[in-house]
Amino acid sequence: MVLTQEQTYMPTNVGADLVAALEASPARSDGGGVLLDFPGRAPVELPAALASMLRQAVQAMSEGLAVTLRPQTRQLTTSQVADLLGVTRPTVVKLLESGKIPYMKVGTHRRVDLSDALRYRDSRREAQYQFIAGTAIDKEQPLEDAAQEMAAVRAELAQRRRQGANA
Repeated sequence: MVLTQEQTYMPTNVGADLVAALEASPARSDGGGVLLDFPGRAPVELPAALASMLRQAVQAMSEGLAVTLRPQTRQLTTSQVADLLGVTRPTVVKLLESGKIPYMKVGTHRRVDLSDALRYRDSRREAQYQFIAGTAIDKEQPLEDAAQEMAAVRAELAQRRRQGANA
C-alpha cells in the first residue's frame, strides 16, 4: 500500500522492549542513520530522519497516543503553509511579501519550499518560548502587580505589531 494521503494510526500495544530497542539502536558514526539488527540477517540501515520519525511514533503509541502521518510535497501552496503554521492564508501572503519566508512564483501562484516553511515555524516557536521565559512571574510579586505588568507587555506588543503593519 502506498500512502498518498493523511492517515491516523491508533495506539497499539507497543511494548517497552520496542521503545528500548529503538533507543538503543546504534547510530552510524558518520551520522548517516541507525542500524537495526535482526537475528540471522545483516543489519539494516534506517536513514536518520526515518529513525527519528519511527522513534517518535513508537514513543507516542507506547503512551497511548494516536499518530498521524501526512505526506507533504516539497513545494507548498500558500493555503498549505497556512495550515502548517496555523494562520490564515492572507497572513502567509504578508509573510511572503515581507520576505520573512522565501518563495517563488510559478505563473501567478506563490510556492514555498517545505524546508523554508518549517524553518520559519521553528524560529517563530523559539521566539515564543523565549518570550514566555522572559515573562516569568516572580512568585513573591503580588498577583495584581503581575497582571498589570503582563497587560503592559501585551499593550507594547500590540503597538509594535501595529507599527510593523503600517511600515
